[in-house]
Amino acid sequence: MDLHEWVGYGLLCLILTRIVWGLLGTESSRFSTFLRGPHAIWRYVRVGGVFPGHNPLGALSVVALLIFMLTQAVTGLFSRDDLLFEGPFSYWAGDLSGQLTEWHKLNWLILQCLIALHLSAIAWHQWRRHEPLIQAMWSGSAAHKISTSPPRPFWMAGGIFLVSAMLLWILIRLAPEAPSYY
Repeated sequence: MDLHEWVGYGLLCLILTRIVWGLLGTESSRFSTFLRGPHAIWRYVRVGGVFPGHNPLGALSVVALLIFMLTQAVTGLFSRDDLLFEGPFSYWAGDLSGQLTEWHKLNWLILQCLIALHLSAIAWHQWRRHEPLIQAMWSGSAAHKISTSPPRPFWMAGGIFLVSAMLLWILIRLAPEAPSYY
């Protein structure tokens, strides 16, 4: 198995962990805490504001990154380049595998743009607006951002990751091998 596959499997498990953590995790990491509607996003763009977690535009960026990373990981499972690589479920996809491979390539270009945009926004907030975002991400706390509930234990996130990894491993083991003429 090559590095590309291992990175893809690892990212898929991390993304699934983050999605589950966004539903069951610590208060500040829950989607219900930081996702806002279009009105709040527009208001933030016009007026700004201070938020206990992600601002409305940052929350939108988080969701976009999760969606595109999940799409990247899932399409990779079904991709096939007819030369060197076959995703573990490419045989299940049949003729659709070629289309999923094209989506995988296009999605990677979009994902690179989203990552660059996200990193640029972090840098702008850090150095232009003097908000210590990098320090807060590193330490896990920020002076003006106080949670009203205690954090969930770390082992819960680790358990979610392990369950994701085991389910992925089982699915890969259940995937049929492509015939030799395939």
